[in-house]
Amino acid sequence: MNSVLTESRPQDTKLTEALPNGAMRRSGTHRLPPGKRSGFVLGWPLAAVLAVSGTTVAMRPWEWARTTSSTVHDEHLQPRVVRVERPTPATTTQVVLPGTMRPWQTTTLHARVNGYLKTWHYDLGATVKTGDLLAEIETPELDQELAQAVALAGEAESAVVQAQAERVEAHADLQNAEAQLGRVKADLELARSQLGRRQDLVKNKIIPQEELDTASRQVEASGADVAAAEADITRRRANLETRAAIITVRESTAQSRRSNVERLKELQSFKRIVAPFDGVVTRRNAEVGMLVTAGTEPLFVLEDMHRIRVQLQVPQTYSMQIRRGVVASLRLPESSSPPVLGEITRISESVEANSRTMLAEIELPNDTQRLQPGSYTQVTLTVPQEATAWTIPTNTLSMRIDGPHVALVGEHDQIEVRRVGLGRDLGTRVVVVDGITGGERLVVNPTDDLVTGTVIQPEESMPKLAQR
Repeated sequence: MNSVLTESRPQDTKLTEALPNGAMRRSGTHRLPPGKRSGFVLGWPLAAVLAVSGTTVAMRPWEWARTTSSTVHDEHLQPRVVRVERPTPATTTQVVLPGTMRPWQTTTLHARVNGYLKTWHYDLGATVKTGDLLAEIETPELDQELAQAVALAGEAESAVVQAQAERVEAHADLQNAEAQLGRVKADLELARSQLGRRQDLVKNKIIPQEELDTASRQVEASGADVAAAEADITRRRANLETRAAIITVRESTAQSRRSNVERLKELQSFKRIVAPFDGVVTRRNAEVGMLVTAGTEPLFVLEDMHRIRVQLQVPQTYSMQIRRGVVASLRLPESSSPPVLGEITRISESVEANSRTMLAEIELPNDTQRLQPGSYTQVTLTVPQEATAWTIPTNTLSMRIDGPHVALVGEHDQIEVRRVGLGRDLGTRVVVVDGITGGERLVVNPTDDLVTGTVIQPEESMPKLAQR
């Protein structure tokens, strides 16, 4: 009882507050003013109230922690949303190759005769037509040589005429000799007949023996005349054949000299340098008065630009896919004009052993002469793919230690990490030659935490047409 009535000494009262983690923190010290009494009856209820309040405040952080943990756990249970793309068939691939523009046809005009350049008529960049006179050459030596050849050809022709006349004469002599042979043969027959009659007369002793001997000698003389006439005919026939051979030789000589005249006339025609086709003079070296030597320095270069040949060397890798009709797009690096479309016109069908490339040509019209021969151009070929292949976006690849991989979305939206074999890099897409069949869903920008078996929520990309 005394403890109840006795005044308690002034004391410090400690106040606490609850922290979010459930601990208690002393908030301050409250000193009771002197003269105040705090008996047992007043102190105990106050302590009880403070204890109950502290317990209530301390329990709220624990309830908050359990609520937060439950929320985080629910978030981990929700599938991760990823964007997916599908492969597209690699039916064609684009190959960029350097090309060189060539004129449809080009020629270098040289002099074919020696002389001095008399005049020239077309300068650099001039447009000419077929047969236009470009330059003229003076050829005094050739002119004299032609005059000499003409004279020799006339002499040979005269010799042919002479030989033909001699042959006619020899033929007449042969005919005369043949007639003489006929006459002496007739005389021989007459002498033989007379000899026979005289032999009968001698037997009958009508004429003397001397007349028989005279007839016999007459037969012998006629036989000698026949032999001589036959020999003369043989000689004259040989002479006639000789005259025919002489005529053949002289005709050949005359023909040779006439051919030489024609050759010199053809050379003389080269004094006039003319354009062989319609084109543009792209080079002129001709100057008035210059000494011109046949076949040495070029005088003009003429190019036909109405069509252009674009030549390119196709690597052996694509030589089997290059065919006539393959679509090509040509762009000049220094031009802002749109690309020129064309197609492969002709190919060499042979790979050069030195460069392992195959020559191909693209033929283009150039009526406006927009394309200049000799220019460099970038040729983009759309090459058909013969083997089965697919292209995928490059952002679906994941490069790992053992090679390139893709993350496929399989059944039940589970991830399957699969290794693939890559082909040609097309920039934003890459050709896959092994590892996919074409119907897979590929995760875009796969991260390393996507492993096989991970459940995700796929979101396929909208087609570009639909996005527009």
